[in-house]
Amino acid sequence: MLPNDNTIETEDDIESKASAQGHEFTLPSPHSSSNRPLKLDPHGYPLRPQPSDDPLDPLNWSPWSKCFVLLQVSFLGFLGPFSQGCINSAFALLSGAMGVSVTVASYSTTIAIVFAGIAPFIYSPAANIYGRRPVYIISTAIGIAANAGSAVCTKWGSLLVARAFVGIGTSVGMGIGASVVGDMYFTHQRGKYMGIYVVFVTNGAHVAAIVGGFTAKYAGWRWCYWVPTIILGVTWLINIFCLPETLYQRSSVVGDQRRSRFQLFNFKGVNVKRRPSLWDFTHCFYMLKYPGVLLAGLYYSIAFGVGTVLFAVTGAAAFGSIYKFDTAQVGMAIGISTTVGSLLGELVSGSVSDKVFYYFDQREEGNAEPEKRLHATWPGAFILPAGVIIEGVCFQYKTHWSGPVMGIGIGAFGLQIVSTSIFAYLTDCYRPQSAEISTLLNFGRLTFSFTLGFYMIPFAKETSYGIAWAVLAIINVVLYACIVILIWKGAEWRKRIGKPTFGYGL
Repeated sequence: MLPNDNTIETEDDIESKASAQGHEFTLPSPHSSSNRPLKLDPHGYPLRPQPSDDPLDPLNWSPWSKCFVLLQVSFLGFLGPFSQGCINSAFALLSGAMGVSVTVASYSTTIAIVFAGIAPFIYSPAANIYGRRPVYIISTAIGIAANAGSAVCTKWGSLLVARAFVGIGTSVGMGIGASVVGDMYFTHQRGKYMGIYVVFVTNGAHVAAIVGGFTAKYAGWRWCYWVPTIILGVTWLINIFCLPETLYQRSSVVGDQRRSRFQLFNFKGVNVKRRPSLWDFTHCFYMLKYPGVLLAGLYYSIAFGVGTVLFAVTGAAAFGSIYKFDTAQVGMAIGISTTVGSLLGELVSGSVSDKVFYYFDQREEGNAEPEKRLHATWPGAFILPAGVIIEGVCFQYKTHWSGPVMGIGIGAFGLQIVSTSIFAYLTDCYRPQSAEISTLLNFGRLTFSFTLGFYMIPFAKETSYGIAWAVLAIINVVLYACIVILIWKGAEWRKRIGKPTFGYGL
């Protein structure tokens, strides 16, 4: 339907069209007639999904309310990698206190990352049944207790157990945060607002390097655990009073029954109709049957490891041995460059992603496929590996320290561009299953990332930094074929396979 077309389509009309084309469409709420005229976006095209008439529908919340919720969820996503990585700059101090080697001390972060990748497989089905709010509140409380426990541990074994619970308690924002963005924003807005969420998640580890380096140097390694404990505690108190339920189960609302705003802030914000079953915990894996999820997830997982984690896990060894940096200097070299690169990337990635989608939507009279959004990833696909190669070559030839720092920033810039569009694309395709998709992306990036620390420095010593870093950059470029294939065949495959059979009414 063209913006100036005099034909008025109803929700029934667009539901049939969307179903035939494989687009996202949300069934109308019982509050309204299914034959009412469509609600349009600012460009005159039908909103995707169509909001209900219920003022408590998150799609109908005011922009300021949505923004406040987005910032809370994004900050929780930030605190996951921040809490897990704040100790990274203090491994030498930790190893001395616990009587283990520096390499063994690094396992305290590794175990947190592993459990951070696993825990969201439980959070995802729980969030879809009981709501986002209770899962956030309970898991964050676990994270606070676990970080405090880590700070007071005197034995290595008990510290590892506490760190495992740090991963469990702080991973909720990383695992299901994207689903909250999908709950509140329309398709034409998701590039911008999903980008804000992604930049927080990406920069948690970057800021941890800066804060952890100075904290360890001037306050001791235990404060690398106390600082996340305090920040998580303050955030948790804000969430209790200010984080509403965003899961809106349209199919659970009967007749003209309306909820009060108070219900959005208690543990009854969602009308629970059933108990969780074993099938619910397989939904994440079931989503791998869809080529869009599998291929985009594979590329994103490797890109995240290459474009941010590689810098973090090798920075201390590389900057320390080549430039003789101390912990604080290493933290600044990695943290400032990655943070600035990511922020600059977000300034262009979110808005460009939405504009690219609107361009194709305009050309195709409001019927653009979600795969069109992936065209916005082209610049990042080449900027990211270029930054990795620059850092590797600068390390190899021992240039001025500004050389590898510049490479890190360029790599982070490219990563932000591809990450934002991939998250938005997958949410556009499978919004009711956004919690499962967010969990899979979190698991994929952490699974690849935590292994980098084991082999990249030895690989560089056996060959050279230039060769080792170039190998990862080439792998990343080759895997971009996954995105190219989706641009070419993704829509066709999505229509042929159909939609998942769970999650409707969300």
